Amino acid sequence: MVEQERRWNLVWALAPYGLLAVATGVYLVSRPVAPVPLVVVAVLAVWHWWFVMAHPEWWERRVGLMLLYFAGLLAATAVLLLHDSAFVIFVPACYGLAFLALPGWLAYAGVVVVSGLWLVPQGTDIGATLLVNLGVTTPMAVLIGWIIRVMEREVIRRREMNERLTVLSAENARLQVLEERARVAREMHDTVAQGLTGIVTQLEVAEELTSAGDPVRGRIATARRLARDNLVEVRRSIEALRPGPLRDARLGEAVERAVVAWREEHGVPVHCTVTGDARPLSAETEIAVLRAVQEALANAGRHARAQRVDVTLSYMEDVVVLDVLDDGAGFDPSVRGFGLTAMEERVALLGGTVTVESAPGGGTAVNVTLDAR
Repeated sequence: MVEQERRWNLVWALAPYGLLAVATGVYLVSRPVAPVPLVVVAVLAVWHWWFVMAHPEWWERRVGLMLLYFAGLLAATAVLLLHDSAFVIFVPACYGLAFLALPGWLAYAGVVVVSGLWLVPQGTDIGATLLVNLGVTTPMAVLIGWIIRVMEREVIRRREMNERLTVLSAENARLQVLEERARVAREMHDTVAQGLTGIVTQLEVAEELTSAGDPVRGRIATARRLARDNLVEVRRSIEALRPGPLRDARLGEAVERAVVAWREEHGVPVHCTVTGDARPLSAETEIAVLRAVQEALANAGRHARAQRVDVTLSYMEDVVVLDVLDDGAGFDPSVRGFGLTAMEERVALLGGTVTVESAPGGGTAVNVTLDAR
């Protein structure tokens, strides 16, 4: 889809050259040739190439430069029309370039200005031309441009939706792997590790009950040492199965690391607070809290354009609570994106709740509450 969009943009960028070539050809075969129009045609071709073809990243983004480009385009076209009316063939290209180069309402203003070019050729019936342009040409150009803009927004929306779906699918796959690893770690802890601990304890008791000269005592000591060594390896395997950010840190430390990483990436002040008595939680709960922090911060940086964010992780008697507040643009909470929906589903599977409070222009507060028992 991105490649197709790139091809259409190239077609729009190249189309003015076609109309300019046709207009110049008509001028050369039907009129006495003068040097000024040809020089202006060459300047206009280079002008368009520099601002549009050579720098497509400027389109609708570098407003000042594109206003300069559009003013130069109109001026060059007006000069051509003053020399010969054959160049009216190029005027329709200016309508398309208004929507190609200018953002938002400026594109529609540009269309209105382009309509004035029809009045430039000598001998023009101003009254009839104004009537045709204001009544037919300009409204049609505005309507077509608006339809194209709507189609572009829909294409962009669908592309972003597909990208988010892809990211969400990958995230869900990763979460499934992490949850499975956490389950295996729990099973190993509850069975193998606990069993080896019991064996070591029984061997220690048996060793104490055996006399120092009894050859069985040496065998028991060897068995105890082997059991203890294997217990160490099992515990290492259990630690290795824990999620990456949580492998060598408690949840509070992992949250603080996520906050620091986000602050370094976005350059926005963010304050992190951990309250209450930190204690180990189930792997699923820790993963859900960490993913909620990452998603809330990602939204604050990507959509909200926040200037400050506060993150609070609270350990209470029977629940753990995460609060993420930002002073960004806010949004309508009834319209949820994929990230927030995935967060809610993940937390709901653990019996927790997600509350989102926001309003356009009023910042956003995300609250996640999970059972800590």
